[in-house]
Amino acid sequence: MVFRRFGVFFSLPLMLAAQVAYAASAEPSTADAAAGMVLVPIKGGCFQMGDSVGDGEPNERPVHEVCVPDFAIGRFEVTNGQYRKFKPQHTSGGAQGGTLNDDNQPAVNVSWDDAVAYAKWLSLRIGRTYRLPTEAEWEYAARAGSSQSRFWGNNPDEACKYANVADLTAKKQWAKWTTFACDDGYAVSAPVGSFAANGYGLNDMLGNVWEWCEDVYNSEAYAKLPKDNPVYRGAGEYRVMRGGGWSNGPLGVRSSHRVGLSPDFGHHALGFRLVASGP
Repeated sequence: MVFRRFGVFFSLPLMLAAQVAYAASAEPSTADAAAGMVLVPIKGGCFQMGDSVGDGEPNERPVHEVCVPDFAIGRFEVTNGQYRKFKPQHTSGGAQGGTLNDDNQPAVNVSWDDAVAYAKWLSLRIGRTYRLPTEAEWEYAARAGSSQSRFWGNNPDEACKYANVADLTAKKQWAKWTTFACDDGYAVSAPVGSFAANGYGLNDMLGNVWEWCEDVYNSEAYAKLPKDNPVYRGAGEYRVMRGGGWSNGPLGVRSSHRVGLSPDFGHHALGFRLVASGP
């Protein structure tokens, strides 16, 4: 498979090797360490954004070329322990007797407004600019060079090695759910980093919890945005969330799947991760 990066064509294995080397060779930020974050530098490039396989929804089309610049993104979703430094009283709650509230589980029941407020607080505290990823940055990072439904391929039954999803463990408690035909061992959210990383060294980009993005949600955004570093800021009452969560079956856990939700609403399988810029 051949991939294009700013007008130059690379084989996918060479491109992934270069990306992994780029991430491994970059100096870790002392600011990120002070924030308790592990951010992975992602080399920018161009990719085909959207439903490249044909198993998605109309709002994932048209498939279109998008180019993003270099950025750094959290290796993990923001955890309860990290978020409670900002809001000590926060509780992520639980589901069917399973806790969502351990320090190393992702912070959930966090609205888009809450996530943005946390990023602003952290930026002021640390002196480095943190924010939510744009939808284009998120998909580029989630795909890690893949043009298939998920970064590990098109076979949903391989999910449980790579993602915490609605699985056979969850099926025991929620018998009516549509689940993956595999067992990841978790009925609800897992500690961040419990599953294999994608080709860019990022964990839980699919599954575990949905993740808020910067963009205003628009079902026709892909036909409206420019190619370079797009972010939709037009009118709309919802914000984008991506990646699927522990309560989602195969349709919801795909790299191109996109949903909109009110920015003042939280959910038991919705959290976030951050990107960073500056020194």
